[in-house]
Amino acid sequence: MRILLIYPPITTYGPAAVGPHPPLGLAYIAAFLEQNNYEVRILDALALGGDNVQTNGNYNRFGLSEVNITNYVRDFAPDIVGISVMFTAFVNDAYDVARVVKEVCPTTTVVFGGAHASINPEAVLEDKNVDIAVQGEGEATFLELVKTLETKRDISEVTGVTFKKGGKILSNSPRPLIADLDSLPFPARHLLPMEAYNKSDSLFTMRQPLTSMITSRGCPRDCCFCSIHSVWGHSWRGRGAKSVVDELEHLTQAYSIREVHFLDDNISLNKKRMTEICDAIIDRKIDIRWTPPNGIAIWTLDRELLKKIKRSGCYRLTFGIESGNPETQKFIGKKLDRERVKEVIRNANSLGLWTLCTFIIGFPYETREAIYDTIDFAIDSGTDLALFYRLGLWPGIPVYEIFRKEALLPEDDSQAYSELAACDTKFLKGEELYELQRKAYKSFLTRRLFSFLNPLRLKRKIRSVEDLRYVLGLATIVPGMLLNMIKTKRGVSSQVLRG
Repeated sequence: MRILLIYPPITTYGPAAVGPHPPLGLAYIAAFLEQNNYEVRILDALALGGDNVQTNGNYNRFGLSEVNITNYVRDFAPDIVGISVMFTAFVNDAYDVARVVKEVCPTTTVVFGGAHASINPEAVLEDKNVDIAVQGEGEATFLELVKTLETKRDISEVTGVTFKKGGKILSNSPRPLIADLDSLPFPARHLLPMEAYNKSDSLFTMRQPLTSMITSRGCPRDCCFCSIHSVWGHSWRGRGAKSVVDELEHLTQAYSIREVHFLDDNISLNKKRMTEICDAIIDRKIDIRWTPPNGIAIWTLDRELLKKIKRSGCYRLTFGIESGNPETQKFIGKKLDRERVKEVIRNANSLGLWTLCTFIIGFPYETREAIYDTIDFAIDSGTDLALFYRLGLWPGIPVYEIFRKEALLPEDDSQAYSELAACDTKFLKGEELYELQRKAYKSFLTRRLFSFLNPLRLKRKIRSVEDLRYVLGLATIVPGMLLNMIKTKRGVSSQVLRG
């Protein structure tokens, strides 16, 4: 069986370029297939065509052209094609790739996977070019699916898939989660264009080349806007510290990686494991810079752990605060002690770590005053940087159903989860949310620029020539970027940047 895994191009609104990241989900599946002696390739159509931008009005498509994808599929002639659909906002790009595959190789089985396919598999299979949807973790399910197709057995025996049969869409029982993540091989990065990722997030990174890693899966919390439970459930599973640091060491030796972004949702949930990871990096003298851009569990952090995090190479921490208003926090399902949050940020800043907090506006029962509370908290928290997102909606997350119940979704509800979306709430119109987002950036930027003139604040951050270069980079890039967000009519939506 010849297997091709594809990460599609993406289409966005506006001129912003998109920095590609290694598609680790596909790379894990590929490694698992190779471990079982299957021939597999990965086509990262976004990364390989990162400089190829096709413009149609206000929309921009980033990635390999349709002709390039057609030629690749024709040359390889795969028996099975797996297409990653991580974000609902980009599902049409995945459908376009499925269409190309079927036009070139009509008998090829097309399989969708990822968060969107897990949340809404029936809708995915309504597209005539999609044969099967994988729900949840992909490694074991995709392998069993390949073996089943290879031997022409009945797909109804494969757990974790939704498929078409006799004109009907049928769903099998879910597959249990992988208990021992250390049993999985490292992602098959040798199948990826690693050089194409070196400049990912270059506005905010300290070193090149860089890459990303995942050390844990899942989250035990129940935030109403989050979709990760559709793939990784409500439990948290972490790899052992040795496995994590072995992979780090492999990256530095095999690819000369100098910076790693840990894409976990909760890398520090197990405080003991986080301490062991930091200790192992320090003990092995691995020269690496790292950051958790998706956030770190702020309630697990104390000054002693922050010291180890800093010593092990971390230079920036991201905290998902979401709201500065207690009632909104309660609605979200993420209740944080605001004074405790400020204490952790203060400790991190004093140790020389950069701090970034993320916030979301546009929840259904959120008032203008509640959003002002969020803006005020962002300023008062002491965080170096803040990002304010509009709430992103897509089927399968709890808050989407609340918007539906309250009749707040547009008639074509697919518009609710496009990157342009800002649905009306019970108290605010969508256009008001755009304006509040701009106001949030303007207020925060104005206040924070003054605080950055404080030499004592900068002295804590600058402890090497590398730190100085990073500060100078932020000083020249970030204000302009935030000012552009203020001026942009549509601002920035949550599902694109926080997916």
